[in-house]
Formats: sequence, structure tokens, C-alpha cells
Amino acid sequence: MSDTPHQKLGYGAEYSLADLKGFLEKYFEVIDGFLDLSGIPTFTINPEPIKNKFKSLTVQFNSVGLLPVMRRSETTYVVKIFNKPPQKAGRKGLGIILFLATMATIYLAGYVLWIENPLWSEILMPKANPFFQAAIYAVCLAGIIGIHELGHKIACNRHGLMASKPYFIPGFPPFGTFGALISLKDPPTNKDELFDIGVSGPIAGFSITILVTLISVALGVVIPDEKAQILQEQNLIGTLVWPNSPYLFEMLSGLVETLHLIVIPQGSTLVLANILFAAWVGCLITFLNLLPIWQLDGGHISRAVLGLKGHRYATIAGLGILIISGYWFFALLLVFLMTAGRRMPEAAEPLENISQLSKYRKAFYFIILLILVLCFVTPPS
Repeated sequence: MSDTPHQKLGYGAEYSLADLKGFLEKYFEVIDGFLDLSGIPTFTINPEPIKNKFKSLTVQFNSVGLLPVMRRSETTYVVKIFNKPPQKAGRKGLGIILFLATMATIYLAGYVLWIENPLWSEILMPKANPFFQAAIYAVCLAGIIGIHELGHKIACNRHGLMASKPYFIPGFPPFGTFGALISLKDPPTNKDELFDIGVSGPIAGFSITILVTLISVALGVVIPDEKAQILQEQNLIGTLVWPNSPYLFEMLSGLVETLHLIVIPQGSTLVLANILFAAWVGCLITFLNLLPIWQLDGGHISRAVLGLKGHRYATIAGLGILIISGYWFFALLLVFLMTAGRRMPEAAEPLENISQLSKYRKAFYFIILLILVLCFVTPPS
């Protein structure tokens, strides 16, 4: 192994192969070190349990501007050392502008939703202030989306990974937004981190969706069954029937009645508050994000659980679900984005993909699938 310095690595420092080997030997038994055909420092190490050791190595390398990547070969593990990509400064002003613009478009959507719904604006609550009702809708929907992204951010912070602040995306009625996103600045170290980053957002957003659904129950209006029948015949109110309505709504409504949390007199019907639509959008966001497709949250989760080949099959299955469910435009958009790079679309790949996903995360995957089913909803007709 040559000690000749190679290309400049790290924060203005120059490390020889011997220097890098010294880093690695603190954690692993190094067999050999060399420069590959591209001049990248490459080391072979003996196979051994590596999850915690590689995490410690990554933390140390990050502190000096280096990025290790480990893969399995036929008989050994191979570690390649790269320069850590420079971090781009975040655009704080842009994030604030997008947030304010999105709040405005969600508020507009809530206002339109109220005034164009005669059930509430003319029949059940004709004296209600439409501006206040729009504000309630905006807070509920922005809360679902914001907490979703906050979940991702917390998971990144927990694992020591840098991520941008959320960027909200303004939209048009009836939703008022196309959601939000954060940018991961550091790659996940292993499958556990990849799983946690994928799971955290949908779980957080789903929790707030449940809360908004319960609030819509609490703010609902009780009317006589005869009046409810007339309104149903006029298509002004509908029933919470799957798949036009998420099964989550049926489950929570039944739970509220069973536990007698809301007293509904005999011969009466509870009409859930107008903000139920915000919860419906929350279910839609959770459902779409949990599909095991490409770079969606569900794609990261399936990559961690099912492996590379399993993730590819899951992506195809997820696209099929979108098309069958009526979300064909979203499916086509994803196919376009996946194929634009002229390579097989993959989820985010951890720096080390050798160690196994922890057992409790594998078990938690079944809860994720349950949430996917509870939030499934077809497009509004």
C-alpha cells in the first residue's frame, strides 16, 4: 500500500492511504488499501458486525469532510472514501415567502370551500363568518402538512443528519397546496436511519389527521333523521363509505359512538364539520406518501425493509395501485421523473447497506401497511 498523497480530501487537508487506513483500523480489521481506477481511496475489510462501528466512523469522517461508503463484495466488505459534498446555504427568505404564499392559497381554498357549500353556508350555519371558517381550514391543513415535515426533520436531527427547513408549495382550490418538502443534505448511514426518515413524516401527519377528524366530529351539527334524509337526496351530505371516504373516518366515527364521546339523540344524525375535508386531504397525503414507490416516503421504507430487488417490485406494484385507484396522472408524473435520469429508479441508498434493519422496525412495517389501508381513498368524482 502506497503512502503517496492522492487528490486533496477533507477540509483543506491531504490524507494519504496510510492516514485513511489509520482511521479505519480504529473500527475494523483492514485487509488492503489502494486507489481504484478513478483514483478513489478503496479499502477491503474483514466481514464482521458493522452497524454501530460504521456509524461511529461516519461521524468521525464527517468532522473532517470525508464520506465513507461501504458495500459487500464476494468475500469481504469494501469501503470507498469520498469528499463530502459542500453544503449549500439555505434560502431562509424563500422558505418564509413560500410558507406565507401557501397559507394564503390554503386560506383562499377554505373560503371557497365554505361559500360554495350550501349545506353549511346556507342551511346548517348561515350566520357563521366565512373568513373565520376559512382560517380554521387553513390552520388544520397547514398543521397536517407542517407536522408531517416536522416529523422528517426530527428524525434527521435524531440521527445527526442535516436537512433543510420545509418548503411549502402553494396551490389552487380545492386543496390550496401541493404539500411541502424538505431536502436531506446528508445521506442516511444505514437501513435503520433510512426507515426512520421515511416513516417519521407520515406517522406525524397521520396523528394530526386523526386529531382534525376528531375535531370535525366535536364541531359537528346534530340534525333530525328526516332532514338528513332530505339533504342526502339533494346530494348535500354523503355517508362515510369506503373507498370514497377513508376507512379511518368510519373507524373513528364508530369509536366515538361506541365510547359515547358525543351524545347523538335517537332519531338524529351527526353531520361532521366542514374541516373534515382537511382531514380527507391529510389521508390522501398520507396514502400517496406511503406507497412503496421510488423516492416517496414509502419508497424509502420499502427499500429499507425489502431490499433493492424488493423495492423495485414494490415500486411497480405501487404504480399499479395508483392507476387502478384513479390517480393515473400522478402515476405518469412519477414514471416521468423516475425515467428522466435514464437509469433504474431507486430509493435513497444508505452509506452502508450491509447491516440488517432492526427487528422492531420490521415489525412496525405492518403498522405502516395498516395506516396505508386506513388512509386509502379514491379521487373525488
